[in-house]
Amino acid sequence: MKLIIINYSMSSKSLVFAHQRETAIALSQYFESVTVFTPEVSYENLPTNMKVNLLKWDKNSPVQNSYTILKTLIPYLLSNRKAVVFTHMTDVHAALISPITWLFRIRHVLWYAHATNSPFLIWSSFFVSQILSSTSGSCNLELNSRKVKFINQGISQKDFPFKTSKLMERTKLFYYGRLDQSKNIHLFLELIKKLNYQKDIFTLDIFGKPANKRSEMYLVNIRLNPLVKNANSSVNFHGPIQRKNISLAVEEFDVFLNLFSGSLDKTLIEATFMGKPVVTWNQEYCRDFGTWSGAPVAKSLDFISREILALQSVKSSDLRAELERRLNLGLEMHSFDGWIYRLASGLREDLHS
Repeated sequence: MKLIIINYSMSSKSLVFAHQRETAIALSQYFESVTVFTPEVSYENLPTNMKVNLLKWDKNSPVQNSYTILKTLIPYLLSNRKAVVFTHMTDVHAALISPITWLFRIRHVLWYAHATNSPFLIWSSFFVSQILSSTSGSCNLELNSRKVKFINQGISQKDFPFKTSKLMERTKLFYYGRLDQSKNIHLFLELIKKLNYQKDIFTLDIFGKPANKRSEMYLVNIRLNPLVKNANSSVNFHGPIQRKNISLAVEEFDVFLNLFSGSLDKTLIEATFMGKPVVTWNQEYCRDFGTWSGAPVAKSLDFISREILALQSVKSSDLRAELERRLNLGLEMHSFDGWIYRLASGLREDLHS
């Protein structure tokens, strides 16, 4: 069986979409041949049964992009009607080609993982064969919901090795990821002020960069906060960390802080794999992994403060045991190999889930 993948990147230099390259390469073991259409690519270390075609994309030219997509993909799809089409985080492409794949009965699977439903997803849902996503929070589509299947996250443990050799002080908090309003970065400052009300004990280091112009303005306003501007600040901002360097860069920090309220953020699983205690109000993470205080999860800084303070009183041996329990649960639910098999099962009708 042949697989046709349409995604944003097959470049080893792309930090944001590196996961798409890894996914395409891993899927090649399940198919006779894999053809990828993508705007950027690095050709080194590709499987022998994989072919990559450049599909130009200019973010400032939507009309030209649509024309290029249709002109390039439709003839290829029509000459490969028995292949499976996989649009990986490319709902715009899916919206354009899904009426064609539906009309000619070409199996078409869309991967979508966003907390909000785009108009392209809604349109595509009428035509694609199936929609795959990580968890219920990452695709809450009600229309055509029968087509949606959840297969969890896919995180490679080799990229995020488990380490608990250091006796953690549990006062050095850190965050890495996108710096935009949905991640509630501004609340980090209120939290540190609350924790350090009587004595400056806790510090927070933030790694990442804004995702767009709006996020840049959001970050500019945050940096005006006295907690950030002071020379001896408890909060420090850093640039983004390359994926391959994350585990090394965060070794000196104790607790991963994440205040994202949407779907299960993959950084929560990555931190769990690395043996870092995770403090969050993310409903999906707390539902599966639990809370440190034992209290029901609540979207409030009081809850987060209680979580951090409860963590301080956990014995080192008990903490290690709990981190190992969370690691094993994370591997069971969110390992990359398991995710790839579930993904391939969703793409191929002759595989059993």
